[in-house]
Amino acid sequence: MPNRHERQASPPRRQRACAPCTKAKARCHFETERIDDGCYRCQRMNITCTPQTTKSIRRPRQVKLARSEDTAGEHSSHGYPSMRTASYGHVLMAGPYGLSSNSTSAESTTSSPAAPAAGESPLGNMAGVNMAREDPNSPPNQSQARVSRPQQPLPSLPIRRSTQPGFGITWAQAEQAVADFRTRFVPFFPFVAIDPSVTAQELLSKKPLLFRGIMLAAAQLTLARQRELKRSMLAYIGHHLLVMEERDLGLLQGLLVCIAWCEHEFYFDQKITYLCYLAMGYAHNIAITRPPPTTKQKMMVVIQPKDAKEALTAHKLKTVLEESHTSEERRTFLGCKYILSVNSSQFGRDGVLKGEYIGRCLDSLVSLADFGADFILDKMVRFQMIVEQIFVRLPIPSQVDDPQPFTMSMNDEMLSIRNQLNQVFANISRDHRQFVLFWATHNYVLVRLYLPASYHSLPPDGFAAECQIQSMLHCLQAARSYFTTVLSVGPEGFLFRSFTSFAELVFVMVASSRLLLVEIEGWDLAEARQILDLPSTLDSLISTFKGVISLRNQRAAEAAATFGVSIVPDNAGDEKDDRWNKYAMKVEWIKNWFEAQLLGGSGIPGDPNAPYEWPKENQILTPFMFGLLGDDRWNIEF
Repeated sequence: MPNRHERQASPPRRQRACAPCTKAKARCHFETERIDDGCYRCQRMNITCTPQTTKSIRRPRQVKLARSEDTAGEHSSHGYPSMRTASYGHVLMAGPYGLSSNSTSAESTTSSPAAPAAGESPLGNMAGVNMAREDPNSPPNQSQARVSRPQQPLPSLPIRRSTQPGFGITWAQAEQAVADFRTRFVPFFPFVAIDPSVTAQELLSKKPLLFRGIMLAAAQLTLARQRELKRSMLAYIGHHLLVMEERDLGLLQGLLVCIAWCEHEFYFDQKITYLCYLAMGYAHNIAITRPPPTTKQKMMVVIQPKDAKEALTAHKLKTVLEESHTSEERRTFLGCKYILSVNSSQFGRDGVLKGEYIGRCLDSLVSLADFGADFILDKMVRFQMIVEQIFVRLPIPSQVDDPQPFTMSMNDEMLSIRNQLNQVFANISRDHRQFVLFWATHNYVLVRLYLPASYHSLPPDGFAAECQIQSMLHCLQAARSYFTTVLSVGPEGFLFRSFTSFAELVFVMVASSRLLLVEIEGWDLAEARQILDLPSTLDSLISTFKGVISLRNQRAAEAAATFGVSIVPDNAGDEKDDRWNKYAMKVEWIKNWFEAQLLGGSGIPGDPNAPYEWPKENQILTPFMFGLLGDDRWNIEF
């Protein structure tokens, strides 16, 4: 016979989120008048949209017959009833990853009451319960009633803990992703290092945003899972950095990982730029962009402040002892400067790798006997500092229609910068595990160094003219060496690279197309095209990018089988938005545009006579909008 006191399950309603969206902690949206078809998210992910059901969290009220005091005393100790300790468990759930004890933006969740153990009295144990004390001024029968009548037991609400990290990822898969990030990803962006002793669960507990970024970059996930996780990361960044205004180094490290590996459209001066400046601004906010004041400086503002600002500073000082930033803070600061410098050089803005403190940070991190991650970090930053010097000392002429002749002073500047580059590269051994990365970056800097020579006309002085042609030849040879080095790593080598490597690749492609098409007296185009077969090189790049797609899909399927997780299938939209597919498509466009130029065609995007049209959503953009810094000085015009 069914219990008439038990509450029936609630029917599905339009205003409530469905069960899959509730479990994934995702937003649930129903289209108007199409409730039976399921919500928008379930339709998009091809999963069954089932409504939630609600059960009562209270047990049915049990009405018991009155018993004598002697009978009631059988269940008591020393005349007092035995009761269960009241325990209310309120858990703060931090988004889809479950428990987070320090999250201030989490959602409060209360679990169901725990059932009494087998053989245990419903009253349980009286330990920890506040019993009513006898009031001497109250009537005797009232005091006796307080003792003889047991109180109703308060429900015990145990803390509900998440057994898995979320987004279809198991803890074993998370541990593998963290290990892969340390060994395979960090060498390409060594500004965020993870201690070998830190586990995935500790990382999630202490640095949840960094954990999300590592999962997105290193865990073998399908495109559908990656899309969900990326949206969660961006929402987390906006809420905790901008809304909650939290000040935590882990947030900045997670933002750097997101920029380095998760923001794929680096060639647009849009979101990537916002994120780079957000990271730099947040670094200023948590005070890691300048050295802390010395003890002497603190004592001066405390004892004898010179103005109101120093007086206020002295009032806020917590200690006059010497302070310094940790190695982790210095790496993070240099990472912010590095990505902002790459973004600035890409889009024609002034460099940011300046100041004495950058040199102090580099010197404090690098050891003469250590050639690990900090050694790689030092070389990457110093290579980028030379790129900024090239931008300042050898600017690209803004008037491409009326080029100025090449001068010997430009040649002297090139020789001076080349000597600096050789000094940076001097102590890099060929046996170093990242020698391929260093050699590719070295050739990329050479391409940047010598490319300005192609923007000047031939000078009347014969020796200067010979230096100009020789500089252009050095640039072309460096481009050929760069392509050979990059293609030697195969599809797997591309999986672990950050966006900075692809920004370099795009620039070298654009520079090569210019060198093989520009007409300058004394520059032999036929010989140049024999030195570098650009169409064949671009075909190899396209094939490599497609190989990366196949390898990634294979790895995702293997990870799902190994760790026993379900695969969320990718749809047509996911495959279209896949970054490797976009890279292959854009390289193919450059190849077809270049071949059209060789045949005398226009190759203008949107032109019906063009051999290959730019994708319709980007037809309004110039064909070389990515890698050309959004600056007319970098647009290739012939």
